[in-house]
Amino acid sequence: MPPAPAAPAITLYVPGLHGGAGWPKPPPAAFARALARTRRVAGGDEGYAARALTLFDLPPSAGLAALARLGEGRARDDRWWVRCDPVHLAVDGDRLLLLDNDTLTLDAHEAQRLCARVAEVFAADGGVIEALAPTRWYLSLPDPEPLHTTAMAEVAGRNIHDYLPEGHARYWRTRLNEAQMVLHEALSAGHGGEAARGEANSIWLWGPGRATPSMRAALAFGRVFTDDALVSGMAQATGAMVAGLPAGVPDLDYAGATLIVLRGAQGAVQYGDTDAWSSFLEAFVTAWWQPLAAAVRARRLARLSLIGDRGPCHVLEPGWWRAFAGWRRR
Repeated sequence: MPPAPAAPAITLYVPGLHGGAGWPKPPPAAFARALARTRRVAGGDEGYAARALTLFDLPPSAGLAALARLGEGRARDDRWWVRCDPVHLAVDGDRLLLLDNDTLTLDAHEAQRLCARVAEVFAADGGVIEALAPTRWYLSLPDPEPLHTTAMAEVAGRNIHDYLPEGHARYWRTRLNEAQMVLHEALSAGHGGEAARGEANSIWLWGPGRATPSMRAALAFGRVFTDDALVSGMAQATGAMVAGLPAGVPDLDYAGATLIVLRGAQGAVQYGDTDAWSSFLEAFVTAWWQPLAAAVRARRLARLSLIGDRGPCHVLEPGWWRAFAGWRRR
């Protein structure tokens, strides 16, 4: 993956870009034509959070929960944090499928009620939980047991069996079971039945660690557009300017490297919705790729990079465009 150049340059980070493994459905023709005109740079199967860390030149050991908490507007501290997000576990035969927090319908009042019940599970250990958004919860423990987790983006839509927490596995899996029981009790008291799809009947722990001053890395991007707390926190940790996702292509006169995170394909891939994936890519080509590629041809951009959470990076530069056009004429 190439480092961010001295700009002007834009990187589009699109998790789910290359679809799901083994999908028989090809990408839309317009998207395939767009990628055919790019230079490919090899990449690995890193996953959403891991590849974001790479983009920002942050270490793999960085505490993802602590970074996301920065992105929520909280001040940096030296406490240990782990994401403790509400999720729905759906029974599918002998499997338990994780439906992530983006699928929930929690409002602020219900989230606070359920969060308070889950906090009881960790109270004896000195734990506190902050619900910084209805579906984004953060757990801090003063003396945490060893914990190794899988980021929720990599588990969504899958059987949780192969992704349960490790480290002090007995401690953490016991706490997960206790959290499921108190959530079951709370939901039963609320409507007298089992949790329906869209309701939180469990939690998922991921991203443990700390956000210490040593985490700060070199400035990879001068500005970042994202609606994701985790990427926002990474941007703040590296000193970038952060803003919410714009409705369309931002100002191209910015003399620096820009990162834009578009997550519209991510859920489609996680839950195997090939039609939604294709629809997103078709809209992406029209709204984002075509105007930015035109800016490269007009030399208003020195580089346009497109990267997913897995697979190669696609790079478009003025010189490469001319070389490609010449090759096509021959």
